[in-house]
Amino acid sequence: MIRNVEYGLFIDFGSTFTKVVLVDLDNLVVAGRTQRPSTVDTDITIALTAAMEDIDEILGGEVPYRYKLATSSAAGGLKIAAIGLVPELTVEAAKRAALGAGAKITGVYAYQLTRKELEEIERASLDLILLAGGTEGGEQDTIISNAEKLAGLGDLHVPIIVAGNKTASDEVSSILASRGKDHVITDNVMPEIGVLEVDKVRAIIRELFISRIIEAKGLKNAEEFIDEILMPTPTAVLAAARLLAEGAEGE
Repeated sequence: MIRNVEYGLFIDFGSTFTKVVLVDLDNLVVAGRTQRPSTVDTDITIALTAAMEDIDEILGGEVPYRYKLATSSAAGGLKIAAIGLVPELTVEAAKRAALGAGAKITGVYAYQLTRKELEEIERASLDLILLAGGTEGGEQDTIISNAEKLAGLGDLHVPIIVAGNKTASDEVSSILASRGKDHVITDNVMPEIGVLEVDKVRAIIRELFISRIIEAKGLKNAEEFIDEILMPTPTAVLAAARLLAEGAEGE
């Protein structure tokens, strides 16, 4: 293998396999690839080390890399419950927000939460709750009521993304904060009837997903080798598909 070229190393930490692709950046070609069974349950760097031995063999030794970037789905998808006002729109907003952000919707609830629904939420082992409801300047009683009910769940210890009627945001935040509930206020996912805006929520979900991945066994050690984990694997796949469809700027 020729050494006087620049190489990029691109890694995906998957639940099943850890995959590594070596790219010749000067000639823009794939110079090598390998995969090893992931070792998430023990130390994720074990699989990475084995894969890098394969890459070193392809190169004939160690070389510096211009990029060492990674994606990951090793910690599994974040389990989200979506709570809103209108069932159909809540489902659609939640699905769009979760798409490509490393999340999966495990429950959707509309209107004011019942005791049975609250018990389901407590038992669901969720990673995140999306609390929505009300268009801008519209109905706000439902999201306030649901915030009070969630705040009263002593066994609920997951982040809550509040993305409803901004008129209610301050009161909702005060309610959740008074019970020590971790939460973040962001833009309304449905500012107008039939209009869904999920980019801000999706970005927050991605950040939480990456944080969870970083906490996976050994992945903190892997960060010492790679430049950074850029995004969840599903997000990377969508970005790649968009690039293939639209091309790069100037092309």
